[in-house]
Amino acid sequence: MSTTAQATTAQVRQAMVSNCLWGVQHNADIHYSQARPMPIGIAVHALPFSTDCSGFATIMAKWSGAGDPNGSGFNGQGYTGTMLDHCEHITAAETQPGDFVVFGAGTGTHVVILVESAAKGLGALCVSHGQEADPIRTTLADEANSHRGEPLTYLRLPGGGTGSPTPPPSNHNPYCPLTVDGDFGPLTTKALQWVLGVTPDGQFGPNSRKALQSHLHVPVDGQIGPQTIKALQAHVGVTQDGQWGKQTTEGLQKALNAGHF
Repeated sequence: MSTTAQATTAQVRQAMVSNCLWGVQHNADIHYSQARPMPIGIAVHALPFSTDCSGFATIMAKWSGAGDPNGSGFNGQGYTGTMLDHCEHITAAETQPGDFVVFGAGTGTHVVILVESAAKGLGALCVSHGQEADPIRTTLADEANSHRGEPLTYLRLPGGGTGSPTPPPSNHNPYCPLTVDGDFGPLTTKALQWVLGVTPDGQFGPNSRKALQSHLHVPVDGQIGPQTIKALQAHVGVTQDGQWGKQTTEGLQKALNAGHF
């Protein structure tokens, strides 16, 4: 394999993991249904949408520049059985991030996407979309408990997709990309806390407020008043009126997404 081909494969796998984790962060807008055809034509990172486990895996593969794991040219058809028929079967030790694990004998019952190699065993992290509360990041062990007694089949992420992979967030913030909606909710708070180096609990409490003030080089008192807000507004490039409203949060979200905060 050429160096260029190796780089492309690595980029596809990185994009696959990033897109799946993006799905985890936006699971409130990703619903569960077993309808066919899959919503394969939706724009990258468009919300909301509804699909099942194999549909989620297929959409993520398309967004990431991989081939259709169902061997159908991304026509919206397929399920775990077609994935088992089309994808290369490999051992756990051969898996890499972005590969698939199908639970169940025969045509299978459920598929997850690996976030890390399963060479480490059932403690390997994966992303699963098997019910309305998903997609979630979990372990193969937890999934195995939910599919007790079912065999696991490891499948290689196919190459040869159409189009370029959607790049992962350049700043590696696990809570980005954020939806730029002006809502200073738990996800935006966690993304900010990650940058500030405080526990990402989604609550903008005293530690987070003081860390923000320290980051903005204003007096650290834990009180978010006009001076702190104006400094924040200047930092994210919006009007400095001292009022933390929707425009300020949108500016913050854009800066976090760009890795410029």
